[in-house]
Amino acid sequence: MAVIWQAGRNGVEYEVRRHGRTLRLYANGVQHSEFHPRRLVTGSVWDLLWLPALLTEPTSLRRVLVLGLGGGSLVPPVRKLVDPDLFFAVELDPLHLEVAREHFGVGDFGVETFCANAVDWVAAYDGPPFDLVIEDLFAPANREVTRAVAADRRWLKALDRLVSDDGVLVMNFGDWREYRDSDAASKPRGWANGYRLATPDCHNAVIAWTRRSSSSNGLRRRVQAEPELARALALDDLRYTVRRLF
Repeated sequence: MAVIWQAGRNGVEYEVRRHGRTLRLYANGVQHSEFHPRRLVTGSVWDLLWLPALLTEPTSLRRVLVLGLGGGSLVPPVRKLVDPDLFFAVELDPLHLEVAREHFGVGDFGVETFCANAVDWVAAYDGPPFDLVIEDLFAPANREVTRAVAADRRWLKALDRLVSDDGVLVMNFGDWREYRDSDAASKPRGWANGYRLATPDCHNAVIAWTRRSSSSNGLRRRVQAEPELARALALDDLRYTVRRLF
């Protein structure tokens, strides 16, 4: 695996490594993103972040917001499966954003990026809501893989305001315990269903809420209806479990 880019900032050493056409972003030796311009599935936690879009009809998700872009692992699958009219992404770390723009080419997928603190950006936002919000806020210097923003009532209320009446909210937690001990574990008002997604590749617990009634069976049908995803599922490259929370 060849190192094609290196940089350092605030005690964090960054690298982009290439393996074939796959690019991987590391911070202090911890992988933060994996990007392939023509491949939807990574076989790891990043798949769990876009899969909840298939809990509903993905073509109904016209406005998408990603909080915590990293290198942009989510970008190819969201563009392919959802193809939103508006695609915003917020990233605090300027070097992550540099990698996303200059090395992973997220701009070619029609993503408008903002280098900003997600909490501040959300507080200042006064536009129309989004149909899909994916919140993946982890600090690059954090080797413990825990959230950079506490999932407390104030933050959950701010995220709730961002999501449309038919929308989906996705949040990434370092593990099930981190979710269980947060305010997010209390059944939130205004949501029809909640799910936990997991993969054997890591300990992360990805939580998804849908405004409208949804089902994991519907998600599975939509996965199997997309040829690339169906192949990945059959080959055990797409590995996930879904547990309904309410």
